[in-house]
Amino acid sequence: MRVAAVLCAAIVLWTILRFLPDSFIVSLFCRIPAELAALFYNAELQKPELLFEARGVVFHVARSCAATDFFVMCSTIDILVCRRFRRTGMSIVLFAYLFTLLVNTIRLIFLVPATAFMYNHLPVKTHAAFHQFAGTIIFLTAFIILWEFSRHVARKHAKRQSV
Repeated sequence: MRVAAVLCAAIVLWTILRFLPDSFIVSLFCRIPAELAALFYNAELQKPELLFEARGVVFHVARSCAATDFFVMCSTIDILVCRRFRRTGMSIVLFAYLFTLLVNTIRLIFLVPATAFMYNHLPVKTHAAFHQFAGTIIFLTAFIILWEFSRHVARKHAKRQSV
């Protein structure tokens, strides 16, 4: 598969995810991370709103928490790096989906103490930026790990092909 075709597919996937209804995106990308984060903090998850309270802070997991952009980036990188494999594109996209759910769960778990810190030590006008920054650090770290893992797998595959 050529790079241009993969990038076009990524744009199409990103566009489709943008136009899907909130209820679909929330149930597909938010419910599992919210349930796991609430379970981690031994908190009750209120459904269908996806609200839980931890460390004195109420968290509402909404469409903006879905990490669909991260999912598209992971799918694209995996397909670009692993496109020479005989595996189907759907298994790579499934891996990217599961990886997105895992990283989003870690992000929600990390945001609980970060938000508690933010409320206690930072001015109110910085809260939105700090929340965004904390989530970005998690996603960026995970993306770098995925990138390096994908490159490692591709190198091993190339070595096997040349032997």
